[in-house]
Amino acid sequence: MGTFEEVEDGNNCAVCKKPAESKCKGCKEVNYCTRNCQKTHWKRHKNECKLLPYKVEKSAELGRFLVATRDIKKGDAIFKEAPLVLGPVAQTLPVCLACYELVDGTYKCKKSGWPLCGPQCEAKVAHNPEVVIPSQTEGLFEIESYEEPCYLYECVTPLRALLLQKTAPKRFKKIMSLESHLESRKGTEAWQTCQDRVIDVMKKTLGVMVFEVLYPQLDFKDERIQELVGIFETNSIEIRLGQTEVHGLYEMGSMMEHSCVPNINMSFDEKFHLTATAGRDIEKGEHLSIMYTHCLWGTWARRDHLINYKKFWCSCKRCSDPSELGTEFSTILRNGKKLRPKNPLEPNTSWVSTDGTNEVSSIDVQNDMTRIAAELSILQIKGTVPEFREFLEKYSKELHPCHYHMVAAKHNLLQMLGRVEGFVIQDMPMKDLKEKEHLCRELVELCKKLDPSVCRLQIYLGVSLYELHFPLLQYGKRAWESGDMSTEEFRKSLMEPRDLLIETASVLRDETNTKLPEGQLRMQVRETLTQLEGFMKTVGCDF
Repeated sequence: MGTFEEVEDGNNCAVCKKPAESKCKGCKEVNYCTRNCQKTHWKRHKNECKLLPYKVEKSAELGRFLVATRDIKKGDAIFKEAPLVLGPVAQTLPVCLACYELVDGTYKCKKSGWPLCGPQCEAKVAHNPEVVIPSQTEGLFEIESYEEPCYLYECVTPLRALLLQKTAPKRFKKIMSLESHLESRKGTEAWQTCQDRVIDVMKKTLGVMVFEVLYPQLDFKDERIQELVGIFETNSIEIRLGQTEVHGLYEMGSMMEHSCVPNINMSFDEKFHLTATAGRDIEKGEHLSIMYTHCLWGTWARRDHLINYKKFWCSCKRCSDPSELGTEFSTILRNGKKLRPKNPLEPNTSWVSTDGTNEVSSIDVQNDMTRIAAELSILQIKGTVPEFREFLEKYSKELHPCHYHMVAAKHNLLQMLGRVEGFVIQDMPMKDLKEKEHLCRELVELCKKLDPSVCRLQIYLGVSLYELHFPLLQYGKRAWESGDMSTEEFRKSLMEPRDLLIETASVLRDETNTKLPEGQLRMQVRETLTQLEGFMKTVGCDF
């Protein structure tokens, strides 16, 4: 029989409907108030109860991690959970604290002064600690600019976690069980930054210092807040919305280990509940893994992020491979030769050609990449099609065509072609259509190599597949309308664009939250597919 596990308030017993204190540990879906109710229900429940497809293990190297207890098929849902706590990321433009959309200060919370979207969002955050505490302690603050990140938001999510001591102690206990690297943070720049930008702001500006006196039974000590910030830096999962980001702590999600070639796909619904799904077939005994960094960063950047924020060095098969799974994602060019990291697991390794005749120091490569990144960042804000083309041509002799800076520029360019003034899809010359097709196919191939289980690059792969269908439609449409293609050939030409849309929809099948870019694209793809199939029927396509 399944064993007990404590649950938060708000769940009723499956037998007597009284408030439940425990749940079946096998399926985590049925709640019980006592062991007697569980025993009574077991005769009926045992045939429905599915034992968890994973178990929690622990090691000195990894801490707690998840291991498959049986073979898991691609696409199988492994678990679903609500966030322990959720809020805006530390570095953010001013956002609404309810829906996390950008705000301009035209509407403010009457109790606290935080900028919000309107009355509905004001009602939703009325009992949030960042609203209640300033209103009770007369904490005063002002956001000076809505065009740049605001320091006040750095303490919002830690403050929400801190007040769970009072409102949800079981959840708070789960949060405090997560790794914080507290001791290794002491005396570091991160420790001082937390003191200046989180603790001092929380206590002096938002009024926590007064609140601390009112509730002496709660722990508001500086070190407790430092520990919470360390927990967020180590364990939080960032969720990208349309224009902003949020991050949350998840009990099971935090136990999945890191790999630059992960096997678990994460999706988030409207309430930011996390669903973990197998990205590929997973064998019994395999570790369940997600990716803690951006998939489209090069090896040096990924490993640097992991050691600075997660406190470990990654040595997965992608990080260990100088070619990054055959993509040449970090490869530079000198004198027409490819230069790869000599030893990618060594932070200060040089870049060297296969024949050893060309070598560039690590610091020189990093300086070059920083310079190019700065140029690309400006381009991504206001660049034109000719300027992106010029960038790609300019660096074609310094960077491999699949280098991460080149890929970033190409991802922008393939979306601009067909959409911006002077490059509308219906009016684009054939050479521009071919350029768009080539860029799309190049990025589709790259995404499938870097992320074969499609766990991290859904939006990039989805965009590339979706954009690819546009030039293919134009080829057939133009040829048919000019009389250079028969109707039967035209019907056949429509099948590949349709197949691309179906593939895109499949890539995004679990992305139901329309606040997320993946969810927005999924909705757009479904509408486009419906329109295309409607047109195909009018010309007699059989599918």
